[in-house]
Parts: sequence; C-alpha cells; structure tokens
Amino acid sequence: MSSSMHLRLPRQLPIILLFLVSVLSCRKNSPLPGLDKHQHDTVRLKLPPPPPPLTGVGIGNSIIAGHPWHRSGLEQLDVNLPDSFGQICYNLSLLTNFKWFDRGWGGQTTGQIRARFLRDALADTSDPGDGNGPVTLKQKPDFVIIEGGLNDIAGQVTVDSIETNYLWMSSLLYHNHIRCIALNCVGEGYNIFDFVRMDMISQFNDWLASGPLDSLDVTLIDINSLWNSGTYGGVSPWGNDNLHFSSLVDSADGAHFTEAGYDSVANIIFRVAGLPVASSQ
Repeated sequence: MSSSMHLRLPRQLPIILLFLVSVLSCRKNSPLPGLDKHQHDTVRLKLPPPPPPLTGVGIGNSIIAGHPWHRSGLEQLDVNLPDSFGQICYNLSLLTNFKWFDRGWGGQTTGQIRARFLRDALADTSDPGDGNGPVTLKQKPDFVIIEGGLNDIAGQVTVDSIETNYLWMSSLLYHNHIRCIALNCVGEGYNIFDFVRMDMISQFNDWLASGPLDSLDVTLIDINSLWNSGTYGGVSPWGNDNLHFSSLVDSADGAHFTEAGYDSVANIIFRVAGLPVASSQ
C-alpha cells in the first residue's frame, strides 16, 4: 500500500459512536440492569412502604395511670396529654425508645377495663361511653400490658370473674398477634383489706403463677412482691410485709407506688419481658 493511500472510515461512524455513548450512559445511570431511568423510578415507587414504628399500650386501673401523683390523659378526657416521670408508660417509652400509650383509669374493675379493651388495646372503633369517643389509638400496638383486680376485690367481685376477664383479654391479644404482658395484683394496706380480701388477692396471683395464660404467650410480671409478701404477715424478697410495705410503696395509702416505685415497675417489665429497643422512631 502506497503512502498516498489513507484509511477510509464509513460515513455512519459518527452516528454509531453517538448511539454507543447513549447506551453506555443509560446503563451507568440505571441502578437496575436493563432498565432506563423512567423504568427504575417506576420500580422504586412500587416497593412496599416501611413498617409502622413499634408502639405499646398499658391498660388497667390507677396503677397504670400513676396515682396518686398523676392521672392519665384518658381519665382527663384528652388522650393526647403526655405522660411524665412516675408513670409506667412514660418510663417504658424512655427504656424502649418507642411510644407507649397510657390507658389507665383509676378505680376501674377488670370488667370496666374489658368494656373499653377493643378501643384502648386493639385500636378498634368501639365507644364504651366514657367520654373519649370510639377511637383512642391510630394503629394496632405491638405490645399490651394488662393490669387490674384490686378494685374488683375491693368491690367483692369474685376471683373467677377476674380470671375470666384476664383470659378474655389475653386471648384477644394472642389472636391479634399482639404480645401480652400481664401484671399480677397488689393489695391495700393499713388493714383496709381484711383477711378475706387479702386471701382473694393471693388466690388470683397464685392462679396467674400456675400458668393458665402460658398457651397464649403471656409474660407474667410479679409486681406484688414490690408491694408486699403476697401473703398476710409474710415477708417478700424485698424485705417488706403487708404492714410496713417497701420503700417503693406510697405510705399515705399503702396501695399505690411512689414515683420511684412506678419507675421500678417499668424497669422490671422491660427486663423480664425482654422488650426490644428501637434504633430510631
């Protein structure tokens, strides 16, 4: 080949090069192989939304509400009122890093708690006629704490009735795939409760301890041992009895906890139930 000859390129070469550059650019900017940007955005929009944040509910009487130091928003007919230190749900929110809702109401029996259970524990639309309307939760919770019995026994409701209500509430949570945590029953001091009522508390707590809720995956928490021995005249692991209580019990009425006592209850629930800690909510 002579020096005067030169290589002749096809006329279509610029078009071919532009096409190759365009294809390579699309492949580089598309995270999913074989998809252009529009297709990728469509796929991304179809991805399922993240799960809702974890939540928990405490439902019960004045122990859950935090008496005598505090009252729940439910009692004050404003469920949006926040809890504060000395209320079990407030302290659990700090420990778990997710929201706990206080659905305690002082003076209520387990029958009255049951009447509002669908609304306050399962986020169903149900109006028990207590002034708070048919909705108090935006979503079904992941955890529910059940507490009660003291007011039943004070009002001479049978132990069988308390047991039936605990079984009904626990079963409902189990079938709705909500983790249930049940607290046993404290008593009342200064001889306000006679031997008969103290014996009823022991009967109910012994029943709980015998495992009737085990098949429903219920975690039982013994808060009575923080209050007293569980038997009249006995001494608990905390060194207190039915007359002298512990330092965690309010000495003014011999029934409710101090603010530090409620904090202790929350810590025991957190530890015994093995509650998770959310990374961010």
